[in-house]
Amino acid sequence: MNGENEGISFSSDFFVEMDVRSEDAHELASEWFSEVVFTKKLVLESSPDWNLLRGEIKSLRESYGRVAILIVTKKPSLIREAKNRNLKALIYVQGGNMRVNRTAIESGVDALISPEFGRKDSGFDHVLARLAAKNNVAVGFSIAPLLKANPYERVQLLRFMMKNWRLVEKYRVPRFLTSSAENRWGVRSPRELMSLGIALGMEVPHAKASLSFYPEKILKRMFQPSFNAGNSSGS
Repeated sequence: MNGENEGISFSSDFFVEMDVRSEDAHELASEWFSEVVFTKKLVLESSPDWNLLRGEIKSLRESYGRVAILIVTKKPSLIREAKNRNLKALIYVQGGNMRVNRTAIESGVDALISPEFGRKDSGFDHVLARLAAKNNVAVGFSIAPLLKANPYERVQLLRFMMKNWRLVEKYRVPRFLTSSAENRWGVRSPRELMSLGIALGMEVPHAKASLSFYPEKILKRMFQPSFNAGNSSGS
């Protein structure tokens, strides 16, 4: 994927990594990106201790600034519950289960990550794309599942991601490209993530906007005062 955008310069651009999931991943991503969101992964089968979670999020915000929680669950009710808890963090939902995909979009979470994850289809359709655009729910195109897949699975995943990209673009759904790195070895540079976008069918401006324009809008919506202060000389 790297050869397709060799002539692109990243030196003066403002790029955002929306989803890294460990301290070392955040440290490395911060060398390449202007802003990095630290994601706390929550695998939920029942309601967590929300007060304890708020305390953890507060501590993470003190350490990392921009924080998200990634909800991994098969129970749509837990997504609605999290959305209504005012956790002062971005709320992502791991895609895959179709009921979960739909509930995430209906509930107006900040992002649905990889709706095609673990599926034999794309996990996303025209109805969900329209609703995501209406509810301002971003679709996260993550490179992580591709890195873990065997060659056959990778071909299938790319096909589903390409289909989802066409829907996202057609209905003007917010979107971003991300590494979803669990450790520093999973972190990818802006150039590599942009190459992923191009492989999915994005033109260069679309890929660039998926690392800058759309992530910036999401961060400003959630972290408006501190974002403006931290970016006063950046973009």
